[in-house]
Amino acid sequence: MDNSQRFQARIKRLLAKGSAVLETHSPNPPNVIGFPTLDPGAFTEWRTQCLALLTNLLGIQHTYVVSFKGEVESGFTGSVEAGIGILRAVQEDLQDGFLTDVRTLVSADVFTDFLDMAGHLLEHEYKDPAASLCGAVLEQGLGMIATKRGVRVRKKDDLSTLNQKLAAKGVYTKLVQKRLAVWTDVRNSADHGKFSEYSKSDVVEMHAGVSSFLAQHLTT
Repeated sequence: MDNSQRFQARIKRLLAKGSAVLETHSPNPPNVIGFPTLDPGAFTEWRTQCLALLTNLLGIQHTYVVSFKGEVESGFTGSVEAGIGILRAVQEDLQDGFLTDVRTLVSADVFTDFLDMAGHLLEHEYKDPAASLCGAVLEQGLGMIATKRGVRVRKKDDLSTLNQKLAAKGVYTKLVQKRLAVWTDVRNSADHGKFSEYSKSDVVEMHAGVSSFLAQHLTT
């Protein structure tokens, strides 16, 4: 099951859970109006899980996330019905493939955070963990690029293998492949404790190169 299928399955469960929350409706007592009519615990649990899913899928600033937060604020039936409608819209867009690029952009933002961490390590003279972190980000990024370009990825594929597959597919030039091979060597040396085989300047170049490479290939 790929990521899209997992998200679709999760949305389906949350839609069912939303319907179950609606079934907890209990009218206000006579002469009492304006109070939520749904079970507060069930509503809060469902709302929290929905927001976690939508944020992970789309990012906190996406229209669907902002809309859900605005429409689903309290335990009224109309509020939950609006939330269910938003979930159904996301489900349809996901099934039709309209959210694939959004997920890629969100992942790119995550990669940026890790690369910022690597930059911080370099600033404090920790070249070895910075090299390992840059290599890990690059490997994950190549996996995403391969999937996006229809290149088959196996669980055993490492950074070197992914680089070879993408270059063979024509995703980038042989010159770029050689540059990535250098970064792969730095990453492998760091992971195997061969810290004298590369310098801080090598990691600085790797950090800048990985950042530029992923910015170009993850969003195109």
